[in-house]
Amino acid sequence: MSTIVRQPVFHPVSVVFLDDSPDFLYALRGLFPGAGTDRYFTHASEALGYVRSHEPRQRVHNPTSGEAWSEFEKKGGNALGQDVMTDTARFNDIAAIVVDYEMPEMNGIEFLTAVKDVACARILLTATANESHAVDAFNAGLIDFYVKKSDPEMPRKLSGAIADAKRKFCARRGHIGVHDVGAIYANRHVAEALHEVVQRERIVEYYWRPEQNAVLTFDAEGSAGVFLAWDSHDWAAQCDVVTDEGGPAALREEMAARRIMPVYWPNEAYRPGMSRVEFATPEPVPGLDDTFTSWTRIGDAGLPSGLVTFAAWRSTQDTNAMRDGIA
Repeated sequence: MSTIVRQPVFHPVSVVFLDDSPDFLYALRGLFPGAGTDRYFTHASEALGYVRSHEPRQRVHNPTSGEAWSEFEKKGGNALGQDVMTDTARFNDIAAIVVDYEMPEMNGIEFLTAVKDVACARILLTATANESHAVDAFNAGLIDFYVKKSDPEMPRKLSGAIADAKRKFCARRGHIGVHDVGAIYANRHVAEALHEVVQRERIVEYYWRPEQNAVLTFDAEGSAGVFLAWDSHDWAAQCDVVTDEGGPAALREEMAARRIMPVYWPNEAYRPGMSRVEFATPEPVPGLDDTFTSWTRIGDAGLPSGLVTFAAWRSTQDTNAMRDGIA
């Protein structure tokens, strides 16, 4: 049976903070420096206009049904969905809204109800006196999470809720692999291995690429890397390609023994006359038989025109800001 799975994707996104206390917002800036994409508001009306402007982009939709699925069936391929890397507006998308309950224009629950059509996480900050309102709103599905401002664990709890919101938001936008292509990346153990690499290498964004069946990663400076995950079927297929393409017997032997994991980027597999091949050491995935991962830094990702990294986007934003300042 063919599997249909969401593939790994993560990139910087925005969090909207709303509180009528400038001092509290200042404290939140220190707690959540983020990637410089967050927005802070002290007036509900201003925040409401900003969040509602994202509604057309952030309505809930299902790419496996309707027009998108029909178009995919016509064209074929091994992945469904938009290539997120072509969307330069993605870094300004709102993954979560953090709102204080007590505000002069409207309370936090009223605000979150007014933006219910924007698909993102809704987090309410409460005082002890209005905690019961938060519980009722949570049970009614109006908010996803609430925490008391007076809670000594508030920073940790809020940080965890925001991180979870960002992961879930980005996950909804990833390619959907079909025909079993890339199914191993959806495995929990492989996802944990990827997360370890992300933390160790300070990666800020990553995207599964259907053409290579690999995860392309970037740090804040735009330096690229490739994360691979191969199970026994992938190893067998990769070894067969080396043989069928007349590749070196020594290469196949090393691969068959699981001593090396070639990175053929920007290709998926071995091709005669390749000018560049990186060799990584396969790392076994705990809990999975004959499944290995690797991460390799590469020089130039060779991105096609129209694909934008966070580093490139941020550079453009800085240039525009300087130009506006001069003007």
